This record gives sequence, C-alpha cells and structure tokens, in this order.
Amino acid sequence: MELYINNNWTECYGNSYIAEAIAWSENGNHATIYTTGTTAEEADAKLMGAMRELKLIPETSESDKCDRKESQSP
Repeated sequence: MELYINNNWTECYGNSYIAEAIAWSENGNHATIYTTGTTAEEADAKLMGAMRELKLIPETSESDKCDRKESQSP
C-alpha cells in the first residue's frame, strides 16, 4: 500500500479547513481520509491522529514529543 499525505492539500472551504490523505493498494483499490478543523493546523493534527489510530503511521513516542517541545522553546 502507498500512502500520500501533503500539508499543502489542506484547504479552506467555508469556515472549515479540510486535510486529506490518500492510500492506494497494489490491487488498485484506494481510500481517501478527510478531517476538518477550524484552522489548518487543527485539521492536519486530526488527520495525523486518525492515521495513527488506523495504524497507517507509527505512534509518536514520548521522547519524540519531548524533543519537539524542546526544539520549539525560544
């Protein structure tokens, strides 16, 4: 299966942002996952959470979360 995720695909429709991911199988089947949010960041975060829940991408480890927080600090 191939999985395509691109933050540039997140678009605003009305008052909501929609994030999208597409998965293709070797058999020619495909699935599209959409999530919505009030901001692009919220829609993207929901999409990543859904992908983790479906086990399409790995869970984020606690050490990865700490590293991200440290790198974002001024």
